[in-house]
Amino acid sequence: DARIMLSRAVECAPTSVDMWLALAKLSPYQDAKKVLNEARKHVPTDPRIWVTAAKLEETQGNERTVEVILARAKDSLAANGVAADRDMWLKEAEQSEKTSFPLVCQAIIKVTIKMGLDESDPKQMKRMWVQDAEAAISRGAIATARAIYNNAVEKLKGKKGLWLRLAQLETKYGNSESLDGVLQRAVRGCPN
Repeated sequence: DARIMLSRAVECAPTSVDMWLALAKLSPYQDAKKVLNEARKHVPTDPRIWVTAAKLEETQGNERTVEVILARAKDSLAANGVAADRDMWLKEAEQSEKTSFPLVCQAIIKVTIKMGLDESDPKQMKRMWVQDAEAAISRGAIATARAIYNNAVEKLKGKKGLWLRLAQLETKYGNSESLDGVLQRAVRGCPN
């Protein structure tokens, strides 16, 4: 049985993230949670373990837990000396979108959107978020771009340009309900 072999393999090579992830993938839900928790103890510096744990929770419909895991991931990785890297998190969000984990994608963006940015400079934040969203669109990662814009308008409610870009995204890639929702939120967030 592959699970037995992988269990033995992680005992022999406890820092092999790929083996931990393979073992979790082959395990039932409760066992997979234990495997990933054990993996985090042995390799506290690898974000893939945290992202896999969030994906596991999404498969079980545990929406709230997805965001909690990713918020803990950000804090734990920082505490273990892993440098805050926006690009790595954006790639993880896009990969989660491509592998049909939309909640993980959205939660990664929500938890890391301000990472590496000067919060006292809204122009810089807006510029970076627009750049990130447009780059995601160019790679076909529409849900990632949508998550970036949705979080950006929450942080900078009065920025008309962000609302306009989100509305344009919904016009091109969404549906009439999603566009209507954005327009209603925009009127409340930016009434002038």
